[in-house]
Amino acid sequence: MDSTIGDSRQTEETRKSRLLRYTRQFAIVLAAGLISVPSGMMQLWPNVFASHYAKSNATIFGTEMKVSHWEMDLISSVTQIGRIVGYLTAGYLLGTIGRKWSLLITGVPGIVGSLMITVSINIYMIVVGRLLNGITIGLSLIALFIYAAEVADDKIRGALVSMCNALMHFGGISNLALGIPFTWYYMSLICVCLLFVHIVVVVCALDESPSFLAVSSRDEDALRVLRKLRGPHANVQEELCYLKQRNQKLNDSSGVRALLEREHLKIVGLLTGIFFIYAFSGSQVFRINATRQIQRLGLALDEQISTILVISLYFAGNLSMTFFTDFLGRRRCMMTSLAIIAASYISIGVFIYLQEERLPLSELQKKESLKFSYEVFNATLTEVIPDSSSIVPQNSWFPMLCLMCAAFGYGSGISTLASMLPTELFPTSIRPQGTCACLVIGSVLVFISLQLYSVMQTTLTQVGLYFFYATVSLIGIVYSYFLLVETSREKVG
Repeated sequence: MDSTIGDSRQTEETRKSRLLRYTRQFAIVLAAGLISVPSGMMQLWPNVFASHYAKSNATIFGTEMKVSHWEMDLISSVTQIGRIVGYLTAGYLLGTIGRKWSLLITGVPGIVGSLMITVSINIYMIVVGRLLNGITIGLSLIALFIYAAEVADDKIRGALVSMCNALMHFGGISNLALGIPFTWYYMSLICVCLLFVHIVVVVCALDESPSFLAVSSRDEDALRVLRKLRGPHANVQEELCYLKQRNQKLNDSSGVRALLEREHLKIVGLLTGIFFIYAFSGSQVFRINATRQIQRLGLALDEQISTILVISLYFAGNLSMTFFTDFLGRRRCMMTSLAIIAASYISIGVFIYLQEERLPLSELQKKESLKFSYEVFNATLTEVIPDSSSIVPQNSWFPMLCLMCAAFGYGSGISTLASMLPTELFPTSIRPQGTCACLVIGSVLVFISLQLYSVMQTTLTQVGLYFFYATVSLIGIVYSYFLLVETSREKVG
């Protein structure tokens, strides 16, 4: 059986025609992917809010707003709850109203939430707005990745899905850069404008996914979209038959019932392992707590500059994956990504350990260090306590280089592949439900890893924490080699 979409069905196609076909698909996914820019901005918006709140607590109306440390943490974390709601909602919407209209709806909660943040006069309005922002982030992630996977030819599918993730990181960088001259409520207003643009583009420029049209028995519409996507040389009738045949066996079973079939439970189990590695190799912990890690190492960088640096390296990693993921394949990209992460954390762990050996602590210093760690652990919910002084020389460049390599490693593989693989492994009929189920599992695991960060740092020490993340990454290499199914040349039907 043929194992590709698009290219395998092209006969007597010139190089120019193929390039035009790829360009057309790129433009379509780019139009759909505009939602990623405001989504990325909303994810990193708390950085702008915290920076400006430290200088002025005035709202857009000139009134003052009081925010405690616990409420500041809530502003950052409440989007995870919204994302889970978005994932669960996406599973229903994508399977009933289709990919195009689901993409349109994704922007609505974000518009309402960002408007509420813009005009907020108290913390409660911001929290509710952030919750709605999280729903948009969750909805858009599933809807966009599925749409991109279903419209693209197999040879560029990975690149286009990676491009969507790169757009999200670009939105995060733009948020941090624009957040220097613009205050937090104007940044929320900018998100509103971008989300409106997204809705207009979806209505005017996008067609429905051919996979959804085929499953919905809208054969004429599916053939029309396939001709537009695959070009005049493609055997679109054969591809339509394949799409219908692959999903025919699921006609009598759908949604949760279909997920309980043995074949699909294996996919869920495989992806649960991938998301465990994603969560406990420190991916999101590193991104969210980058400044704290830098402070812990004693590398005195400006907070905004250090955050921009980390997100920029994620972005650079995503760009590299866009070019190489289809050439190297998913398994090799995953293993290379985890190898870079493991090497980076082992290097920085050994470096700090050697520094400790060179500068041994006295018994009194050790007791004071343990006392400090206990105080940090008990104060995380009520106040901000600065990290203990580091023994790493302030002018040392090696730890920062290791962190930069780790950020690039995350961006060049596992951070994108964890969300991409569900859209490629599940068939069309249950792709929304299967993808959202796996992303919910992933969100829960990420939440646990974030909540355990302080506990693990206290019990394992900073060196032990780096070695833990490196160990999980090494386990992930073995896991990927033996269990991860290569999908870069598989049909998405």
